[in-house]
Order: sequence, then C-alpha cells, then structure tokens
Amino acid sequence: MKITLYGKKGHAYSVAYRNFLKSTELSFTYKDVYDDDDANKHTKELYEGVIKYPTLFVDEEVYLTPTSETFNKVMKDLKLRG
Repeated sequence: MKITLYGKKGHAYSVAYRNFLKSTELSFTYKDVYDDDDANKHTKELYEGVIKYPTLFVDEEVYLTPTSETFNKVMKDLKLRG
C-alpha cells in the first residue's frame, strides 16, 4: 500500500493527518505543497490551478481536501489505528 499526503506546514488538518500517519507503523510520504515543486504543480493540476490542501493519496485513490470524517473513514477501512 502506498500512502502520500500533500499538506502545508502549520495547517491544522495537514498536521493532524500527518501526526496520525506517523503514529501508525505504516510507511508514508509527506510533501509540503510550498516546499516541493512537484507537489505544488500536481496540486494545481488536481484543483484546476489552485493550491489546496491536504490531499490524500492511497494507492490509486485520491481524496481531495478530505474532511476529518473522510480521513477517519479511510483510515478505518485500511484498519489503521494511531
């Protein structure tokens, strides 16, 4: 399973989702959309020219600006616990 999270330093949801993923034993990739040029460009492609965050990628699934409810459901479906 491949998990990638795009976020922004200091953004509440980005920090919370990243901290949750860190608390699991699962390997994941975190990219700050303002520090990573590729993530910045990809985010603009996903959101029609706008930079939005967070964005969660789980294998081939893309969750655009997932709410806490969506994030928690995805983690539950993956059987991940912090």
